[in-house]
Amino acid sequence: MICPQCGKEMQPGFLQTGNIIAFNKTRHKISLNSKHEEDVMIAKNTLMGSDFHAFICKECGLIVFDYKNVISHL
Repeated sequence: MICPQCGKEMQPGFLQTGNIIAFNKTRHKISLNSKHEEDVMIAKNTLMGSDFHAFICKECGLIVFDYKNVISHL
């Protein structure tokens, strides 16, 4: 995959996370729970983390992943 930011080749891999990941319109000090309708709960797995197929650009630091397709844990 070509990086949409800098045009360099991205490396495939996995984005692995802890308990909660959210994309929020504004920065939340304590809670990651949605406060705006634009906020997206990406993963909420209190017992295990979450894994996603992803691509990373080591040149500029961009990571691209599909948050709707979480990889199931074994």
